Amino acid sequence: MKHPKRPLRIGLLAVIGLIGALSAAIAAETAVTKIQLDEFDKIMSDKDCRCMIVAMAAWCRPCRKELPVLNRLYLKYREAGLSVVGLSVDPGGPKAIEPVLKKNQVGFPVYWVGEAAVRKYKIFGIPMIFLIKNGKIVEKIPGERPEAYWEQKIEMLLQGN
Repeated sequence: MKHPKRPLRIGLLAVIGLIGALSAAIAAETAVTKIQLDEFDKIMSDKDCRCMIVAMAAWCRPCRKELPVLNRLYLKYREAGLSVVGLSVDPGGPKAIEPVLKKNQVGFPVYWVGEAAVRKYKIFGIPMIFLIKNGKIVEKIPGERPEAYWEQKIEMLLQGN
């Protein structure tokens, strides 16, 4: 006699396996990479990049509030050449911001450099966004801003040389 529950069990195990694989993929996408300051300097000075560097922390309410807006704009403008890179300034290390990134399904890379980046780039408040064009910081903007403000800044960043 066949066991009618066996195909159901196999199907259930397949679904559980798929959920596990998807969870691992999401965790990998939201993982914060710990890098050295000189590696982050290369990102900041990339002459071929139109980039927003977003300094943020898990404990920062305005950062958490603005993150979905920045992610939405990244998804909208990435095909036009916009890069967005997160810089976690959490003193507890790279793992602190990961739950916030996962919750907001952030699609851009996020790095943790440590206190050295805070000092070198004079990050005096967060969120703080650096607009990078042709390897140069063209603007440094502290504080949370409305989506329309960022959209205007991105459009200006993507124009011309």
